[in-house]
Formats: sequence, C-alpha cells, structure tokens
Amino acid sequence: MTSPLVSIIIPTYNRAHLIGETLDSVLAQTYSHWECIVVDDGSTDGTAALLDTYCAKDPRIQYYQRPEDRPKGANACRNYGFEVSTGDYVNWLDSDDVFAPNKIETQLTLLLQHNAAIATCKWGRFEILNDFRLKDKLDIYQNYATGKALIRAYGESTHYFPSHTFLVKRGVIAHSGLWNEHLQINQDGEFFCRVLIASKTIVFSANTYILYRSHIDDNISKVSSVLKAKHLIVSWKLIESYLTLIDTEYFKAYIKNGKDYCFLRLKDGFNMLLIGETLFFKEQFKFYSFLNRLKRKLF
Repeated sequence: MTSPLVSIIIPTYNRAHLIGETLDSVLAQTYSHWECIVVDDGSTDGTAALLDTYCAKDPRIQYYQRPEDRPKGANACRNYGFEVSTGDYVNWLDSDDVFAPNKIETQLTLLLQHNAAIATCKWGRFEILNDFRLKDKLDIYQNYATGKALIRAYGESTHYFPSHTFLVKRGVIAHSGLWNEHLQINQDGEFFCRVLIASKTIVFSANTYILYRSHIDDNISKVSSVLKAKHLIVSWKLIESYLTLIDTEYFKAYIKNGKDYCFLRLKDGFNMLLIGETLFFKEQFKFYSFLNRLKRKLF
C-alpha cells in the first residue's frame, strides 16, 4: 500500500528570524512522505536566502512567491499553496508555529484506521521553543461523529483548536472551499467553520501536539483599524449565516459566544461601528445595557 502524501502549507512574511524553527519541526517528522510548500507574501528580510538553504537541504521543501495577480495576504498564500500542492491530506502551518515530531504520523494513523475526515491533537503555547505549556485537559479533546458536533462543542466549552492542529483529507477542502482572501481577521474561524460543516468523522490524538507561538504584540489578531473591526463583524456574520442554514438552535451557544467576543473586543475603540450593527448585536446591547444600569444602582 502506498503511503499517503501529506502537504504542509506555510504562508510567510518577514519571518526569517522564526521560520527556521518551524521548518526544523517539519524536517523532524517521523512520517517522511510529505511535501512542505512555503509561499512568501513579499518578504523584504532574509527569508528568501534562508529558504534557498532549506530547499537545497531537502527537496521536499518547496518555495514560492505569491503570484502578482493574487491579493496580498496570508490567505492568498494559503490558497496558492493548496493549488500547487498534490497531497492526499493537508495541514496548514503558520511560519512561527511548530509541530511535535510525531504529529503527522500519529494523526495519519488514526485517520486511516477510522476513515476519518480530520484529525486533531493537543496544543499549547510557547515563547521559547523548549519552554512550552500544553493544554492537557480540554473538553473538546475527544472524537466527534461530525464536524458540526465539534462546532457545537466549541460553543458549549468555549475551547477551540488552532488551525495547525487539523490534518484534513484533501477532498473535504475541495468541497468546503478555500480561504476567504478578502478577510483580514478571523480568517481561520470562518474557513474552518466551512471545513467542519463539510466533515464527517473527526478523530483526536492524545499522543501528539502542536505549539502556538505567543507574541507580546500580536499584530495579526489585533483589531488595529476600522477595516479590521468591520472584517471581524463580517467574519461572524458569515459564520452565523452558514450555521443558521443548518440549525440555529443547535449552534446557538457558539454563535452567541462569537458575537460576545466581537462585542467585547470592539466596544471600547469602535463603539460607533457597533451602534451601526445594533440588530446583529441585539442580545449584547441588551445584556450590557442591563449590566450598566445594575452597576449604577449598586454603586
């Protein structure tokens, strides 16, 4: 039996000081039948020279520049990486995060044993590679009959999986559609909502993990502009539209948590934007209005 090819797709931009650790974690995989596709969003640091070294070291690593006719941004790089990839399974990985050495092998074994669509695993955070903290006990650390059941579990537990925990069967992505190249924030939430909706069996591996790098100043996830604030709202409007077409009540907690998250992140710096979305944030305005009245009475 031929071993399935796994495509590991990495978008990058000016991460020459970090991507080496990411690529080393790919090279350290105990499963050897993989291709690693790095797509550069126009780096101006030493990324190109560093990638030339890695490509010369191992031909399984491929380095591409984002085509000029594609919009700037990590999502376009992710999509282009998928388009040039040939793997039976796909794992996206950001250029500052890392895999455990047995990540691909352990998850792929479970996927094949259970004929599953997606494999997940434990995860943790780190700043220095050898000093990390795993989240050992999360309610979502289990198997699911469908991806929709995992989305529901997100809502019930408020836990989540970072995007590079997921090893995904290629056909699922072809069915769900690629990354939204226009969103500037919460791209992974919107994308993996569609992927999970399209997925059946999900298996969890307790014997491996991924690490998510914590940055002091996380500019990517920071709501740093009106445009990003608008895109955060748009991302959750899209997510709500996908889920309400299936079953509003089933996903009620997840949708509410998402709106709460948006509201709290935007209420101090982008209040006028929220006022323009009163209908979308109806429950949040009602709750926090009541909370403020209660505080005034008590204090």
